[in-house]
Amino acid sequence: MKPHARGMTLVELLVAITVSSVIMCGSGVLLHGMYRADKETRLGVAADASLARFALQFRRDAHASAEVMALSDAEGRTIGMAFQCPGQPAVEYRWLGTSIVRVTSESGQVIHRDAFRFRPGDRVTWQLPAAGSAIVAVQISQAPPRGTELDAIPRQRIEAAVGRLRAGRVAS
Repeated sequence: MKPHARGMTLVELLVAITVSSVIMCGSGVLLHGMYRADKETRLGVAADASLARFALQFRRDAHASAEVMALSDAEGRTIGMAFQCPGQPAVEYRWLGTSIVRVTSESGQVIHRDAFRFRPGDRVTWQLPAAGSAIVAVQISQAPPRGTELDAIPRQRIEAAVGRLRAGRVAS
């Protein structure tokens, strides 16, 4: 008599394939989530670094200027600020969707252009000095979640004194 050879039945093979498929799908979902989290983290770090660069440059320009003016669009909304100082190039800051663009110009010629990128959905509010004050400010806010009636969520407020260096004081 021939010994009975033990093999896999069709049902056992289907169970093994199903278990393998579930494990592979779960691994794919996990990897996709990890890659997405990594991308969001990198974008957040880059936006925070850009915000720090912007804050430093904005304060330097405000401190070195003699006057500040609002830049408005065709509808009268404030979209930026311009700093002026006699004998120095003019500096303009404008909000363009997801970036603040800094343009330095002299006699109508652009000398330098720099962009500071922010997170998608961020909003910028420009605040000129109040009467009797020399403080300008930029408020960077995060857009509220879609479908809510909430206001923008403040993320960062950058303030600077206009003309601080011109008054003979040292900026910190």
